Amino acid sequence: MIKFFRKIRQNLLSQGKTGKYFKYAVGEIVLVVIGILIALQINNWNENRKILKQETQIYEELKSDLLLTKKDILQVISKNKEVIQSNQQLLNAIGNKKPYFDTMYSLFANVGEDFKIFPKTSAFENLKNSGLNVLSNDSLRISITNLFQLELKRLVDETGMKSADMMQKLFPYQFKYLFADTNKPVTYGFIHSDSITVYKLGIKNYDQLLTDNNLLLTLQLVFYNRSLFIDEEVKVVESIDNVLDKIEVELNSKNK
Repeated sequence: MIKFFRKIRQNLLSQGKTGKYFKYAVGEIVLVVIGILIALQINNWNENRKILKQETQIYEELKSDLLLTKKDILQVISKNKEVIQSNQQLLNAIGNKKPYFDTMYSLFANVGEDFKIFPKTSAFENLKNSGLNVLSNDSLRISITNLFQLELKRLVDETGMKSADMMQKLFPYQFKYLFADTNKPVTYGFIHSDSITVYKLGIKNYDQLLTDNNLLLTLQLVFYNRSLFIDEEVKVVESIDNVLDKIEVELNSKNK
């Protein structure tokens, strides 16, 4: 193609048509510039498509991780509520000095039960490795970052520390009042291992337990802290829902 245009210019010069030569040269330059601009536009279009595809994929991955994390937190909330109901029964039994009943030992044994939350963060880690600026929506990027780096991290750290503190405070009382009743063996079967036989738990010195004010104070503190756990967990679920709604809006706008 270049040889073709060069031959035309040489013919114009050899024929003495200088004016036409310059006009043709200018036209050729314009065509070259237009060709370059079109090539750049196509290149930019391809790059934008790649960026859009990458951004969309990241949003889909974040959405998947957040849905799994939300499910995990909701399960923990449900379990904490069950334990709170048991805690309330235990406190009522002690506060009202009720006679010993068969399930008293299980209420006391499970009062400090601990449930862990494991946020799914692989998508956010991939985002950090790619660069947070991959997300073009500044407001949404900030919301996502705050959720993963502040809210979820704080929830896991605070509940983890308080749970450990609860168990540490309760253990001396459980060790003091719970015992394994050798007259009541219990056998448990497992799918992938042999069955085992252990002894059912019971409560010793029950009358003393009913009047142990330090135990009552500890149980109330544990009860209160577990209620705070639920409040914090619900707040984080609400934040997850808020971010999920924003991600959905962003995905819809990119798919138009």
